[in-house]
Amino acid sequence: MGGFSGVFEYRLATISPYPMEVFLMRKLASLTLALVVAGGVMISTPATAAAKVSNGVACTKLNATTTVSGSKYKCAKNPLTTSAKLTWLSIDCLNSANGYIKAQKESIDIVAKLAAQIPVIDIGISAENVNKIEMQKKIDETTLRLNEAKTKLAAATREVDKKTLTSAVGAWTSAGRSYTTALNKITLNIKKLEAAKLAATNQPTALKADLDNTKSNAQLICTKGF
Repeated sequence: MGGFSGVFEYRLATISPYPMEVFLMRKLASLTLALVVAGGVMISTPATAAAKVSNGVACTKLNATTTVSGSKYKCAKNPLTTSAKLTWLSIDCLNSANGYIKAQKESIDIVAKLAAQIPVIDIGISAENVNKIEMQKKIDETTLRLNEAKTKLAAATREVDKKTLTSAVGAWTSAGRSYTTALNKITLNIKKLEAAKLAATNQPTALKADLDNTKSNAQLICTKGF
């Protein structure tokens, strides 16, 4: 056994010029280094891996852009919230959200203008109602005079009287037609003004419904994770 041991030691010595302890320490150091490197990769991967870009994912650089699966995203503040936090938002989301914000501002101006129009329309309706009453008086008076002229014409015997009364009947008839046409126009104007008042009164409600729908669509498009 002693001879075999001596041969084994001799062969180790011829294989490596370094003592066995040095050889083992180097192997151990190499293995330790490999484990450290591998461990570093395993540990650092979760820390450095970027979160999947989608609506609501935090970002740091304002107005930075990126494209994911054909969809373009931008780093920005969400117009639909009061938060100042920067997040990735799809371009469709930003367009829809900004469209809603613009419509919201415009609706405020429109509602104010509509509210201001109603008193003006009321004045117009009142004025036209006064005109209608006056025109109806003229029509009634004209009708009365026309009937009187017709009665006198029917009873006239002299040609000169017939000629005068016939002319009067024609004049009153023409006047009656003109007054009636004017009355119809006034009545039409009143209807238009009343329709305008109704629209000005109801439009804010319809406008709000459209605005709410626009907001809902924008919120849907900007859903977190999309």
